[in-house]
Amino acid sequence: MSEIEKTAVCIIGAGPSGAATSIFLSKLKISHYIIDKSTFPRDKTCGDGLILYAYKSIKLLGDDLFLKFIKHPKFIHSKKIKLHINDEFNLVFKESEDRDMIITYAKRIDFDHFLVNQLSKTYANQHFGSGVKELKPQTDGVFIKLKNGKEILAKMVVGADGAQSAVSRQLANNKNDKRFSSTFVSAYFKDVKDLPIGNDAEIRMIYKNMPLFFYIFPLADGLVNISIGGRSDQIKKYNINLIDEIQAVIKTNKHIKDKFINATKVGSWRGWAIPFHFGKQKIVGNNFLLVGDAAGLANAFYKEGIGTGMMSGIIAAKNIERCLKNNDFSETSLKYYEEDLKKEFGKLLKFSYLYLRLARFKTLFLGVTKLLKTKIDGRVKNIIEKRSY
Repeated sequence: MSEIEKTAVCIIGAGPSGAATSIFLSKLKISHYIIDKSTFPRDKTCGDGLILYAYKSIKLLGDDLFLKFIKHPKFIHSKKIKLHINDEFNLVFKESEDRDMIITYAKRIDFDHFLVNQLSKTYANQHFGSGVKELKPQTDGVFIKLKNGKEILAKMVVGADGAQSAVSRQLANNKNDKRFSSTFVSAYFKDVKDLPIGNDAEIRMIYKNMPLFFYIFPLADGLVNISIGGRSDQIKKYNINLIDEIQAVIKTNKHIKDKFINATKVGSWRGWAIPFHFGKQKIVGNNFLLVGDAAGLANAFYKEGIGTGMMSGIIAAKNIERCLKNNDFSETSLKYYEEDLKKEFGKLLKFSYLYLRLARFKTLFLGVTKLLKTKIDGRVKNIIEKRSY
């Protein structure tokens, strides 16, 4: 049996949430372990879009990092998002001329690798390529055993291991709830034509007993990521086959089909889950906290969780610093982290969830959106100014 290695903090998962936690802990000069079952670069199924808190988080992690992000050759930035409610009505969200972008398109294999490359060699003890086999609470922390046999005892565990989080299941005893999750499928296509000159994001709401969200995002390598999805429980209820639906959109939708006449799918259809259960499940306990998708921090309406995940990692790092100073990793102490998340995200995530519920009623949703368009435009502007860079 290998000797147990001891650390104050162990981050499980090195995606954007875990990487952000690690980078900010390093800024605070706090030594820690960071674990991931994969080695990087590694691919991850996603819509490949970054907005709002992704920018704010990168800026907080460092101005130099933000500049690297802006100039990265594999990332495309755009100033406009167009949400089509139906064929006649849409909402347009655009950035002011003096700012660089409102949305960025980046393949996760590239973006996650970009962040992992920023991990500190001084403060971040990196263990990649072996997943967690066992998590066991102890009186002095959490015992972690990896599949390669390595054993670690951490005073504090950060669950940054995504929608299927082992930390959430084993330490918080949480269970997946399809009522607070979206299911999506996506694929890459080449030779898609007639894309907007400014790389505007195209998002369409398509009703099939329920609202489905269809996305077209252009990428730096000439490919296009298309995806479709909606609330997981409703997809199951109405027996919706998402692959059939997305194929129907690109073949028959009058606004879409011409773009895909000569397009070819690259690779297979892939699915993933987007959890938005924040406030419904346990996210802190003795010697652990959850960040990102593990904490259910994705936005219910527009489905983005990378930015909120990264921001939660920064908030977690600040709370870990406090816990270390007080030598207190109890659930009571970590409740401050949960309160900080509510202050930062609570109103936005609650509004987005309510708006998604309203979207089930097509006529009512359209009517309310038209009526409140001016107010929505103003609210979105305030959100961008407060929750972006």
